[in-house]
Amino acid sequence: MRDFDHNGLLLAEYQGKLFEKSAELDCSTGIFIRRYLHSDLLEEQDKNNPALASLSVAEGIDSITRQFGPTDYGKIKFSREALFWIGYMYRYISYTRDESTNFVAKLFSYKQMNDLYFSYHTQDPEWCVRSLLELNGLTEDVFDKNLRLKEIMRKRNYLQSP
Repeated sequence: MRDFDHNGLLLAEYQGKLFEKSAELDCSTGIFIRRYLHSDLLEEQDKNNPALASLSVAEGIDSITRQFGPTDYGKIKFSREALFWIGYMYRYISYTRDESTNFVAKLFSYKQMNDLYFSYHTQDPEWCVRSLLELNGLTEDVFDKNLRLKEIMRKRNYLQSP
């Protein structure tokens, strides 16, 4: 696990602000998040390079819009505050656990994160991670790439035996 240092804070705040700004788009929250999770911008953000935090939030939104085109599909939007927290927590977990944001979003859906916002947003991020893991019947082992690889190898070996 990586310490949440100044670089992590800059990246988490940037991603939080990016999610918050998405409330101004014409599309729903779900559409924005799906586009973001498949964007070139996220691919760069997942490298956890603090230089990317110098990119303005408007430039980040424009990058996603240029990549996928404008849309007004969907109407359900989460609150700006919840969006900031979701974006911040996704980057926090991604940064400290050295995982892709897509992997984190598969573990903890944006809908679940929105549902938990009021109960969790004032808590310490580590408390939130532990609680999210417990709520989903997971442990920190889910972030251990070696353990996941060993599990895959065990399953394949099991499936290949007579």
